[in-house]
Amino acid sequence: MTTRTNLGRRIGWGTTGLATIMAVAGVGAPTASADVHTLAIYPTGQTYYVGSSYELVASTMPTGGLRWVTLYDNGQCIGGMWTKPKENVDSVSLIAKVNWVPSTMGHHVLTADDSRTTKTFEVDVLAAPAGTVPATPTQPSGCGPLERFLNSGSSNAGSSG
Repeated sequence: MTTRTNLGRRIGWGTTGLATIMAVAGVGAPTASADVHTLAIYPTGQTYYVGSSYELVASTMPTGGLRWVTLYDNGQCIGGMWTKPKENVDSVSLIAKVNWVPSTMGHHVLTADDSRTTKTFEVDVLAAPAGTVPATPTQPSGCGPLERFLNSGSSNAGSSG
């Protein structure tokens, strides 16, 4: 009959806990070929106005698996999320999208960051046309430092690249 000591039990629990933490950390680790490869704004090819609502869409290749993508407007987080499958005519891509309502006129640098790569899209935003009712921006989700750290492994703000 073998007797376990308190020290042996603690080492066993510690080893089990460490293995669990490593497994959970591996879930959020970057995967190959999942870099952000496009960033687009919809509707496309138009003039952009303060208070109007647009959709920003970042896409990654499906072969790399799901990725956490954070979207920024002039360095300010406007949303972060896991990519989701979207079927196209020829293929399936993984996308992250966020509603964007510009609140200031001028030049805007929109950035998608998956903690490995960034893509940018630059637009000029004009004053809202007279008589229009501005859209209400939503409170961004996925922008807190803890959310970014847990989901992407990085607490750094987005940067152009």
